[in-house]
Amino acid sequence: MRSVSILVALLALTTIMLAADRAPAAAAYTPVEWQLTFSTINKALDNNDNWSRDDRFLSVDTRETYGGGIGNGNSIMKVSVYSGLETIFYAPVFQLDTVGSKMAPGLGAASFNPLADEAIFIHGPFVAEAQATGVWYQGTNRRGGIAKADGSNEIRFADMRDVTSDVTTPGAHRGGSHRHEYTAEGNRIGFTYDDFLLTSYQRTMGYMEPVAKHPAGVDNWVALLMKPALTADQKPGDIVRGADDRWVGSRGQYRSFIGSVVEADGKTITSSLCIIDLPETVDITTSNSGTKTTYPTPPKGVTIRRMTSTPAFSITAGSLDARWVGYRATAPDGTVQVFIINPKGSDKSTDPAMQPIQASFLPKNADGGLRFHPTGNSVAVQTDNGVAAICIKQGPLFGTTTWLTPHGADYASITTDALVWSRGGKMLAFNRRVPTYDATGKLVKDFNGNNFRQIFLTNFPDNNGNGIVDALEDGVIKNAAGYLAGTVAPNSWASVFGLNSDLAEKLLQATTSPLPTTLGGVTVDVTDSKGSTRAAQILFVHPDQVNFIVPAATAAGTAIAKVTTWKGKIYSIPVDIQASAPGVFTANSTGKGVPSAMAIRISGGKQTFEVIYTCTTAGCTATPINLGPETDDVILMLFGTGIRGAKAVTATIGGAKADVVGFAAQGQYDALDQVNVRIPRSLAGKGDVDIVLSVDGVKANVSTVNVK
Repeated sequence: MRSVSILVALLALTTIMLAADRAPAAAAYTPVEWQLTFSTINKALDNNDNWSRDDRFLSVDTRETYGGGIGNGNSIMKVSVYSGLETIFYAPVFQLDTVGSKMAPGLGAASFNPLADEAIFIHGPFVAEAQATGVWYQGTNRRGGIAKADGSNEIRFADMRDVTSDVTTPGAHRGGSHRHEYTAEGNRIGFTYDDFLLTSYQRTMGYMEPVAKHPAGVDNWVALLMKPALTADQKPGDIVRGADDRWVGSRGQYRSFIGSVVEADGKTITSSLCIIDLPETVDITTSNSGTKTTYPTPPKGVTIRRMTSTPAFSITAGSLDARWVGYRATAPDGTVQVFIINPKGSDKSTDPAMQPIQASFLPKNADGGLRFHPTGNSVAVQTDNGVAAICIKQGPLFGTTTWLTPHGADYASITTDALVWSRGGKMLAFNRRVPTYDATGKLVKDFNGNNFRQIFLTNFPDNNGNGIVDALEDGVIKNAAGYLAGTVAPNSWASVFGLNSDLAEKLLQATTSPLPTTLGGVTVDVTDSKGSTRAAQILFVHPDQVNFIVPAATAAGTAIAKVTTWKGKIYSIPVDIQASAPGVFTANSTGKGVPSAMAIRISGGKQTFEVIYTCTTAGCTATPINLGPETDDVILMLFGTGIRGAKAVTATIGGAKADVVGFAAQGQYDALDQVNVRIPRSLAGKGDVDIVLSVDGVKANVSTVNVK
């Protein structure tokens, strides 16, 4: 190694300050889960708020045990978290219909009241009512039933349904409310809604409050939050459907949802993240409940904003402190990941703090079940047939993933579903469909011939209650170039990020070659999966960060990096070692943006080097690359780490396949790798385009260039 200057530039310490660009490493925690229920009854958590106020019980519905769907659901159950005891606490007279649609009442989607020992759930018409009217359970004939969890079988209703009056009773609705959700403080109830009278309107959302003027015989006044546009009348910017909604803020300051938004051509519909501003000053009684010929309208002061112009998926989530809205969307590398955004933000905002932030960098898709920890410092999500927690607290741990449960192909037949975090944040519950046996040992299936939904539990290991996995408190090790993938490779650059600002006395940079194994009293010793321990070479140290080279002979598998601080304190930090763990250096030293790369232009048999970025005190931006005449070849020289051990490297730029001309150790600088990629000529004029590098199937961090 002739000089360390370029390496210092590539491994710039400014990365410490850029918390929002942190990507994951796997934390040291042994994944564990346990099955809580075993009876031949379905226990559907169904993406609700199932934990009781004291976290001792879970509420579930029993749909599909004896007949298909919620319409044949005939009981609401609570399950003791500690004993697994199953207790049905509400079961009215019911009528099943396993071949037609004459079923009643239909019960499902149970959530506990955060303030009382009772649950709210979908409740369709009583059998006698359905027989009298001829209208049985359906999506437009249901409301919120509330039953005490003491087994008294008493029922009252949260909302009034009025479909007979010419003018709907003020504070009532005329259809079906479902997936009822209390705010964390119990002051509001949100729900999704389908109208019985005017069925041309698609699904929307509403809320309830227990104001003094509420209709007689029920607990609340009901108002819709959005009047959807009719498809026949749609125009650009209209929202024709809203669903997958959740509260943001403990008192329901916002309602996030996925809206079907009409694009500029007046025809294309995009499922986008949207949000409803619902200040506590809004008077719910200023809503209009509609008539037989007019659709209900929201209260005065309710506003709706589109937050993303690109697609967002499934049920949204909101933090209790109203800092974040969570959703799933496609990341630049093509995988589905978790994103978070300020409730006042938008992907059109010019303020980076108001733009969406990719929070997860999971190797497999984020499949659903997105939930916030009560502190707002972590989210949990279903992925790869298991459950993972992701730290979203700003700082060096942002994006770090911890597997809470076992996962992988072995669990594909019993994949996770309906994840829900306990109110205190100590446990999570979820469903798996697993083989279930009766008292004689016979395998039994539910009505649809599926394995029964059973409840499983897992812990969130957080003894100090700060919403961060305990195993992360000592720090984390990441790829020093891209901060991706949760692994590092032998003979690659890695970074230790600490939380306590005590790793080193001050910033020190190595000036000798070979690099030292002790710098400012700081050492890093790596013990690999075979038990061999080797000292790592160190480039620089800082109170919050140490950059080192993973010893070349380190065996694959879980290793322990023993970091000894300048004061002699020892941190033992786990890290996964694989033959390839790619990271691409970027000019901003964030793992994002324009790469620390050069372009080689081959024209007329001559090669010239061109700069592809410009840096100022505000950061580095891409310099447009002119591909020139058809006879020119323009090749990017990308610099990274964790690539040299690969068998195959592929690349796309702007979604187009790009030829990888070659990849190897860079040769001049320790642990630095180089990949040469030809820019496809089809990208001319495309502007900013993403570079996605795959190394033995593992994707590196995404960087961006500008093609003129």
